Amino acid sequence: MVCLLLCFLLLILIIIALYAIFVIKFPPKAPKLDLLDYVPEKSGSVSYIRKNWLHLNKWGLYDMYIQGAPFERGVINGRLAQELIYTQEKIFVDEIRNIVKSKIYLSILKYVVAWINRKLKNNFGREYDLEIYGVSLSASKDFKLIGPAYMRLLNYHAAHDIGHMLQDMKLVGCTSFAMLGSRTVDGKIIHARNFDFYIGDEFCKEKIVTFYAPDTGNKFVMITWGALIGTVSGMNMKGLAITVNAAKSKLSVKVATPVTILIRKMLQYATNIDEAVAIARETRIFVSESILISSGCENRMLIIEKTPYRTEIFEPGTEKIICTNHFQSDQLKNDPLNMEQIEKSASMYRYKRVEELLDEIPVLSVKSAVDVLRDRKGLGGISIGYGNEKAINQLLAHHSVIFCPADLKLWVSAGSYGLGEFICYELDKVFNNSGNFMSASGIVNENETIEADKFLKYDGYCNFEKFKAIKSEVSAARITQDISHSRINEMIASNPDYYVAYWVAGDYFCKRKKFNEALAMYEQALHKEIATAQEQKQIMKKRDFCAKKLSRHT
Repeated sequence: MVCLLLCFLLLILIIIALYAIFVIKFPPKAPKLDLLDYVPEKSGSVSYIRKNWLHLNKWGLYDMYIQGAPFERGVINGRLAQELIYTQEKIFVDEIRNIVKSKIYLSILKYVVAWINRKLKNNFGREYDLEIYGVSLSASKDFKLIGPAYMRLLNYHAAHDIGHMLQDMKLVGCTSFAMLGSRTVDGKIIHARNFDFYIGDEFCKEKIVTFYAPDTGNKFVMITWGALIGTVSGMNMKGLAITVNAAKSKLSVKVATPVTILIRKMLQYATNIDEAVAIARETRIFVSESILISSGCENRMLIIEKTPYRTEIFEPGTEKIICTNHFQSDQLKNDPLNMEQIEKSASMYRYKRVEELLDEIPVLSVKSAVDVLRDRKGLGGISIGYGNEKAINQLLAHHSVIFCPADLKLWVSAGSYGLGEFICYELDKVFNNSGNFMSASGIVNENETIEADKFLKYDGYCNFEKFKAIKSEVSAARITQDISHSRINEMIASNPDYYVAYWVAGDYFCKRKKFNEALAMYEQALHKEIATAQEQKQIMKKRDFCAKKLSRHT
């Protein structure tokens, strides 16, 4: 018995030792800094540390300027954006806790994820590893149940990739396009994108437009959020604009470089499209992505289609390029998983809607590009309900952005869902005055602001907000909790062309064994424009279940 106990204890010690060796990620050895010197000072609405600053502008966007060496950049970023880092981390953690209710399971999940991602650290490179470590010094201890701050931030950088792997949960479904030559007002490239990555409404509120002047490589701008040093949308001073959309292919069994870090590396170190392609080829990622790149200097644009196993190029040689969530190159378009994506997801529908709208525009301007990004209709301009994944604007985007890389200008959406004003930044103006934090409030070209969508003032937007509120109420109702028919009818009336309204109502009635009412709701849902084949199948299955239950009682 004693021998068995000793063997068991030895086994536990071995497991702990192996976990410590292979999973626990110790921070990199960083240069010595007197961190007491890195305390933000205030001047009006600007927080600053030396020549670095953070400013909340009057449109509600955070502008941040960061310069220097990797570890110092991270430390200063963390100090300046500490409150934003806390807010965004709380949003992530609250969402995790919403999915995983039990603290015991959450603790177990922490170790499982740590084991799966045990080699994630090795895929950042020393520069970005140091920068993330610097940021992590300002992360809150409130979330230590999830893990140590440094390990948490490493994993947060793969949030886009994780959301991509959970596409069926509708976390990722982006749209982008670019045009040039005779198709634009001045012949120069206009590159536009909606970043539809959704973790609740709060996640969309605190966007950071970060201007980087690193000690090596290019100066660049990227749209990001607290704690993230990578990006999915950005442009550098060489006139290279890059956006990324999720695609579908066989997933890697091993972790690799998060795509946000790949895009950051391309912005920082590529001076033209060929150099960006070379960086993409030498970097392994663990999900599949379509990376739209436009070069103002070269007046050229293409899509890098990247999987965990190969890198292909789609360069149509025309004046128009559209990117949603499927591959288009000859090498990947016939991949079985890509063909399934085209057939069963909302990607091709959105692609065709973008094509339809662009073909209606004689020459594209920044304003008309914004109009395309804000479009909420289906093919032919039909109403498909607000929030439908088949719409270009699904009313959930974290950010929308327009790049004019030849002029080093970009327009970033304020407010939510790309509906607010689009604010114009000029990179020359930003970086020429970057050493003076007092210039923070003057880096926006107000003369080129694009006004907010009039939809915000219409009943449609108020109805959509009402729909979301009632939908949450109905979906969360306990089996013993009754919601009036009038309340459910109010939900449907607030978004009558959206299949989800009827689906949610059907589920409510079905759970309460009111199969007549449930069947009617499911039938109506099936007569609407359903976003994916999987959702249609789920609704049909529930309809058939209700029909079967009713047939037994007749």
